Amino acid sequence: MENIHSALVKFNLDQKITVTTAHSLSVMETSYPPSSGTFRTDLNGVMSPVLDFLAKTCSPFLINAYPFFAFERNPKDVSLDFVLFQPNAGVVDFGNNLRYDNMLLR
Repeated sequence: MENIHSALVKFNLDQKITVTTAHSLSVMETSYPPSSGTFRTDLNGVMSPVLDFLAKTCSPFLINAYPFFAFERNPKDVSLDFVLFQPNAGVVDFGNNLRYDNMLLR
């Protein structure tokens, strides 16, 4: 990512094109509720430099979230309707008081 970004800087394209990469949901230790999201500690050595780069370049952090996995890991607390994007299935995250209409949107 750094090499690609450096090439974009060289050609003055870094303000038009951002460099990022998508991550698997498996990088998350905790993903529900969203306010308590944490990365797996065994990945700190990998995730820290990636996040530093993304912050430095104002690039987005992307994650391939497969909503069913959140339900599968925690069926007592995560509503199946919430992860399947059913109407009126939103929840309030009591960690930050934000209402999420589904697992990915607030």
